[in-house]
Amino acid sequence: MKNVMVVIDESNSSYDLLIWVLENLKDITESSKVFIFAKQPQNSFTSSSVGFAQFCYPLSPNVQLIRLAQEKNTKIALAILEKAKKICGNHGIKAETFTDVGDTEDSIRKIIQERKIDLFVISDQQNRNLERSLQKTDCSLLVVKKIFSKN
Repeated sequence: MKNVMVVIDESNSSYDLLIWVLENLKDITESSKVFIFAKQPQNSFTSSSVGFAQFCYPLSPNVQLIRLAQEKNTKIALAILEKAKKICGNHGIKAETFTDVGDTEDSIRKIIQERKIDLFVISDQQNRNLERSLQKTDCSLLVVKKIFSKN
């Protein structure tokens, strides 16, 4: 049994990638564990924007603003993963999902090592940022070029 991991985000191309994997690697995914990772969006707060917000809304402390943004980002990532699980379910695959805050490369490397991922599938758009995640792992990389939607 192989372990396959797909990284997704809120873009339609990520869902297209997931569907491509489920349909074109069917023999592998049906006999494997499928893992899906969604990176939580970065907070758009900088010290200057929080400072400005505090100037406009002096009763809102920095910590509360950041906590609210983190909660929102977690909800977004969980919704992305829920949609991905439904897509997998429609293809008869039960997927395990992950999300994390912080450095995506470190999070992905940790999951690859802990879950003993054999095949890491990303789109060519993600390749620029995520290929380094495979350093110091025994994981194969499959980069899927542009996928054209059937619609």
